[in-house]
Amino acid sequence: MAQLDGTARRVDLGRGVVITAPGLRGNAVLKDGPLGGRSGEPERTTEAWDDALARAGMRQAVAVEIDATTAPRTRGGAGRAGEVRTAEGEPGLVLDVPDLGPTRGQVLLLVDEAGVPSWHYPEPRARAGSQGGQGGSLKDASRGGGATVRFVVPSAVGTPRVAEGEDAPIGDRSLITLIGKKILSVLVYAIVDELVGAAAQLVASRWEESHRPTRLRDFGPAAYGAAVVSDGFDASRLTAGRSLLFLHGAFSTGHGSFGALPAPTMELLATRYEGRVFALDHPTLSVDPVRNADDLLGVLRDLGPGSAVDVDLVCHSRGGLVARALADAAVRSGGRLTIGRTIFVASPNSGTPLADGKHLGSFVDRVTALLDLAPPGPWSVVVDVLDAVLEVVKIIGQGALGGLPGLAAMRPGGEFLSLIASAAPEESRLYAIDADFEPTGSLAALWRLPDSALDKIFGDRANDGVVPSEGVGFVAGELGFRVPEQRSLHLTSEAGTWHCSFFTQPRVSEALTTWLPG
Repeated sequence: MAQLDGTARRVDLGRGVVITAPGLRGNAVLKDGPLGGRSGEPERTTEAWDDALARAGMRQAVAVEIDATTAPRTRGGAGRAGEVRTAEGEPGLVLDVPDLGPTRGQVLLLVDEAGVPSWHYPEPRARAGSQGGQGGSLKDASRGGGATVRFVVPSAVGTPRVAEGEDAPIGDRSLITLIGKKILSVLVYAIVDELVGAAAQLVASRWEESHRPTRLRDFGPAAYGAAVVSDGFDASRLTAGRSLLFLHGAFSTGHGSFGALPAPTMELLATRYEGRVFALDHPTLSVDPVRNADDLLGVLRDLGPGSAVDVDLVCHSRGGLVARALADAAVRSGGRLTIGRTIFVASPNSGTPLADGKHLGSFVDRVTALLDLAPPGPWSVVVDVLDAVLEVVKIIGQGALGGLPGLAAMRPGGEFLSLIASAAPEESRLYAIDADFEPTGSLAALWRLPDSALDKIFGDRANDGVVPSEGVGFVAGELGFRVPEQRSLHLTSEAGTWHCSFFTQPRVSEALTTWLPG
């Protein structure tokens, strides 16, 4: 265990790991075990977190636990000698770790005392003996360029939501058990040389081709909650009468987005649609919603000449943009595709500021935090979304160039939202469900962080943590629409509904069974 004395002294923790933490007074220790644990408990992470890291090919190389308080400033409030600042201007600390060479990328997951996680990437250059890359002699510490990889992360001390010695509240769920201490976990992953600096779209498409391929699947009561999809799907059933099609959101899959729907709800819908209930699993990072819609139309074209398909749609999140692309294509399909009712659930029809390229890191931080700290929700969502989040973390970490078309489609004022036509042939067939999520506890602390770490992105607009509430059922402009109140459901903050937990709410099931007669 090493002592932090509040100065800018470099503290050697062993195994080539050095910490510099001006402004913090306490202890820092290099840990051998996995991330997490509260005092008096074995250190552990949840099975979901461990499994997700394994699937992503990531392992923990370094874990540092810091138990410290903020050292008092000098008289008059002057800055501390050797003060470190993050790129966003916040007080920071420096962690130097051994460079593992050009075939290994490293990324740091910081979990503060309140349990709020955030992702941090290596400094492009570091200077030996310097603080935050300022002063000292030059030494390249970028990936593969020297002996050290440097991270500069916020040093602010968070307020634990679980006091030492106390148990977590009943129903409290987190991927990483909270301990009231700061944890810095450096995760390592393999880098394929041909993809270093490649387009982010290429890196994402490689992963989605093997993990998130386009497929139409049965989504009846016996299948909708299962990750494993049986072979032999018969798409010709779509032509036997009106069908119900589920379209999932970004980072997710059909069972991940909708698996929390109660079985009685799905059984009733299956009865109304005579068993014709389907879902479209599709990539959401590397391609835009128009490509998703075209892929589905390709499946329908394979049904043969003269085949016609009539569907009602239930869309979550980005799936609403796929629905709008489908509606646009249906107008040009010559009657081969007819869209009846469309239910938008948390759909970014007016976009979400988190999809702006400059906020991509904040997008990933916010989704990670919501998965970790939000009120209990379906683990199918956690597992599915976490897998995709870790892939985006690696994409950012290995310096992939350009954006991700699937996420950029949700950017307000972006090309996709500017060009997409009206959401459906008839506005009278549109329905909308939105929520105003008011964070509490650790999430409330997260929302109050500076702009770089999520504050002010939504301004004062109500939102579900990811999508502005008003933009679900309203799109301004000549080709826009407004879903009337009688076909809308607004979940207030008291419901505690966040972006990925809509389908746990009884009122959502009630709305679906009311609005979808079959």
